[in-house]
Amino acid sequence: MNNFNVKMQGKNQFIDDIWAHLKAFKLKLNLFAGQLAKNDLPHFSRLNSIPSVNEEKLKNYEDGLKKLHFQFERRFQDFSAIQTELDIFTMHFNVNCEAVRSDL
Repeated sequence: MNNFNVKMQGKNQFIDDIWAHLKAFKLKLNLFAGQLAKNDLPHFSRLNSIPSVNEEKLKNYEDGLKKLHFQFERRFQDFSAIQTELDIFTMHFNVNCEAVRSDL
């Protein structure tokens, strides 16, 4: 979260860079929540070092990550509303040309 916060700060950042950081962070949240759900802990070195991890604690951590993801979806919904326009600049080869506004 700290690294993401630092990446979002500063002057002279392009919107596509901010969008890329946001998408990457949300993907990580989903990845980590999924790994906790499966008790697959490669990204959680401290949890991985514990011989017997409490399943209830893992579920709490997973729920916390899902709630955080939901909050990011809600707080940055303006970005999601213009995702197609942003993707033109960040992933221009993956955009369906027919779905893009003609002025872009």
